[in-house]
Amino acid sequence: MKLNRSLSWRIAWRYIFSRKSTNAINVIAGVSMLGIMVGSAALIIVLSAFNGFEGLVKQLYSSFYPDLSIQLAEGKHFRADSLDLEALRGVKGIAALSLTLEENAIVVYDEKEHIAVVKGVDDAFADVTAVDDSVIVGKYRLTALRADSVFVDCAVLGAGVADALDVMLGPNAGFLSLYMPRRGMNSGIGASRAFRERRIRPTGIFRIQQEFDSRFVIVPLPFMQDLLEYRDNNIGAVEIKLEDGASSDRVQRELQSIVGDRFTVLTRYQLNPTVYRVMRTEKWAVYLVLTFILIVAAFNMIGSISMLVIEKRRDIGTLQALGASRRQIQSIFLLEGMVQTLISMGIGFAIALVLLVGQIWFEWLKIPGSGTFVVQAYPVQIQPLDFLLVSITILLIGVAAAWFPARQAAATRYMIRSE
Repeated sequence: MKLNRSLSWRIAWRYIFSRKSTNAINVIAGVSMLGIMVGSAALIIVLSAFNGFEGLVKQLYSSFYPDLSIQLAEGKHFRADSLDLEALRGVKGIAALSLTLEENAIVVYDEKEHIAVVKGVDDAFADVTAVDDSVIVGKYRLTALRADSVFVDCAVLGAGVADALDVMLGPNAGFLSLYMPRRGMNSGIGASRAFRERRIRPTGIFRIQQEFDSRFVIVPLPFMQDLLEYRDNNIGAVEIKLEDGASSDRVQRELQSIVGDRFTVLTRYQLNPTVYRVMRTEKWAVYLVLTFILIVAAFNMIGSISMLVIEKRRDIGTLQALGASRRQIQSIFLLEGMVQTLISMGIGFAIALVLLVGQIWFEWLKIPGSGTFVVQAYPVQIQPLDFLLVSITILLIGVAAAWFPARQAAATRYMIRSE
């Protein structure tokens, strides 16, 4: 007799749900299925949570950092006319281009001091980033017209900088004093001559995330060049916004061919490699830990199927007497493990989907102290590739766990003969 695939499935299915003479087999099988079910649900939930935080970080960074940035390969500042800006603007896929210059400086307001990164930007900076949309107090304004028809330079501060200095906005708020070390001065001269001071009026406060809020002060580019005593229109970077749907890799290659080896074109992720690398590393580290837990749960499956093989020795002997091959006997118990794995995994996926969709719609889990955070609840993002990855992982573990007792079942012929 040759067992076809359909009959093997029916036998495997029957062995799962039939009553066993030893109740321990049912208990161990239930524990193994419960472990796989919980493990599969946990994997999907954890991966979706990491996806949510990764998406949130990308969104926050996109509010401040450009899609692409052109910088010197070696050095910090360069003349703006050393690049063909019109050729750069002509590259297909570029929506906006901004010239920026930043440096650390001491910011003083009402006798309070704070070390911040002062970033000089041109008028196109608001088109390249979303800082203007992140202003929570005041307005995004880098120049203002006084009552005597004179324009004055203005600054937009991060919320952390504003809190550290207790900055107030309004016509009577006063000015910020920015101190920058003079270039070429040695440390032996007096402090008043060692620093260059410029004053600027605060007009807005932005909030994106703590890393930016506690560090940056945005000022007009000419103001920053004057503070650094640059007379040749020096800048630190050309920041670029891409059109929707434009290929970042293609535009990056085209820009690199235009600017040459003296400059380097960096994506947003290359500007902040550590942040994204840490997030990816944490995600896959947790994935491996949960996978090891699934492997431990699979040992219960090995035990339950091994005990089932012992209980079904007479059935195996009967099938062998009717002409079933060792490979066919082995396939029955392999299918037994696969069916258990698929049922457990399916239930685990269903539980994970219910919990994740509930978190998205109802925000069950809130972030402690979220009143000062950009989101109120833990972000999650469901990705089909996670389900595919977890499915392959769990099926491999399930098949590997069923393989050993299945081989034992195929060798049962010799045990029957010895009886």
